[in-house]
Parts: sequence; C-alpha cells; structure tokens
Amino acid sequence: MQITKPIMLLLLLFFTLNSQALVTSNSVASPKYDPFKIKPKDVEKITGKKLTFFQKIKLKLAQKLLKKYSDGEVTAKKKQARLSMLLGILGIAFLFISLSPLFGFLGILAIPSAILAVIFGSQSLRGNSNAEGMIGVITGGVTIALIIITIIVVAIAFSGFTFE
Repeated sequence: MQITKPIMLLLLLFFTLNSQALVTSNSVASPKYDPFKIKPKDVEKITGKKLTFFQKIKLKLAQKLLKKYSDGEVTAKKKQARLSMLLGILGIAFLFISLSPLFGFLGILAIPSAILAVIFGSQSLRGNSNAEGMIGVITGGVTIALIIITIIVVAIAFSGFTFE
C-alpha cells in the first residue's frame, strides 16, 4: 500500500502538533495497529497519556482522509471519466457563454466538447458504473440536444415561418 504525500503530511501534522512524545521510554514493544482502525484508547495505551478531545477528533479526521486517499492510484478509466465530466460541464458552459454578444463565438466549442464528453464517458462506463462517467454522458447528451433544438429554432426563425 502506497501512502501519498498529503496523507503523510496529515499524519505528520497530527503527531507533531502535540507537545508530548507519542511513545514513552518505558513502553513495551506494542503490536502493530492498523491505522484505519486504531482507536483513541489504543493510542492512549501506546503513549501512556490521555488524548485530548481535539486530538481524538484529529485522529478520526486523519483516518477518514487516509481511507479516502488509500483507494489506490487513479486509473486510466477514472481519468477518462473525470475528463468526460469536465468536458460535459464545459459544453453546457460554452452554450450559455454563446448567448453573450461579446463571447458568442465560443459557443462553437460546445459541439466538440459535448461529443468528446459522450465518447469518453461511454468508454469509461464499460465494465463498471462510475458517477463521473455517467455525469459526462448525461451533460454531453444534454448539450447536444440543446444544440439541436437551437439549430431547429434558428432555422425556423430564418425561414420566415409564421403561425397564421
């Protein structure tokens, strides 16, 4: 298991912010504790000193962060899913930016970003379901649908169609 730098930094901060030493000189060789499941009472037993309320909270926060970041490295599918989600959100943002007279030309970027969001999102959904890939597919699809609706409305407006 590889511990990343932010986790090491958090654990280092947790254990160095205390003014007392963690292990007393008269402590016996203690069994190895799992950092995910160690309890404040176990830390108190190891150190021989009572933890304060804030130290207990720091321990629980450090354990939660350790669990959060210990899932392993970011896989290629996760990167692809995140890219898909980002492209889908950018597609919708470019659509709204296209409504402004000053930056309207950026609306053309909504088309490729929406198409790429759907492609990358559908590729990242193969084999497993992840929320980021699903968000990318949905936002990309919504962007494409809004583009098609806009094209139809503009075509009707320029054709001179009236409801008479």
